[in-house]
Amino acid sequence: MGLFAVFLLAGVSFAAINLATEENPLPEETPVSVVEKFYEYLSEAKIRGGSLLINEAYKLTGGADTRTDRALFLGIVNRYPPGFKADIVDSKIVDRHAVVTIVYRMPSSFGGAYDVRTRVHLNVDEVSNNWKLDFRGDTDDQDREAILKTAKSESWDTASGQPASGDGGGNAGGKSQ
Repeated sequence: MGLFAVFLLAGVSFAAINLATEENPLPEETPVSVVEKFYEYLSEAKIRGGSLLINEAYKLTGGADTRTDRALFLGIVNRYPPGFKADIVDSKIVDRHAVVTIVYRMPSSFGGAYDVRTRVHLNVDEVSNNWKLDFRGDTDDQDREAILKTAKSESWDTASGQPASGDGGGNAGGKSQ
């Protein structure tokens, strides 16, 4: 009787997991197509001008959910160079989160251009069941506290050329590490 109860409980659990997945399927539009559309809107906006296409690109982001208001978004994308184009090189979906890797060219201050490779994070908006870009990277896999701690420990007093106070004496005595 006890073994039957274990199998019955396992079956019910498996069915519940499958039903939950069927209730919330992934959006039909892929994360790759959302990222392509986003950068096409921005590229066209840089060529044609105006704000209609930039507004359409903004709608593909998490917007207020990621603390990126429209003014901040416009300020950032207006700095993109004319003819800005991103190529998608990889994508991965884990649960209701996706990472799309893009490559784009940036002009160098030394002349010419260089390639930048970066990841764009997307999350499923549970209300609309659409992929939304995390424009500022608020949901990326970086530990914000570790980044701030590292930045503080690497700060230097520019006047003396020595580590700033509070660095824990990371290079005390002039010894190289």
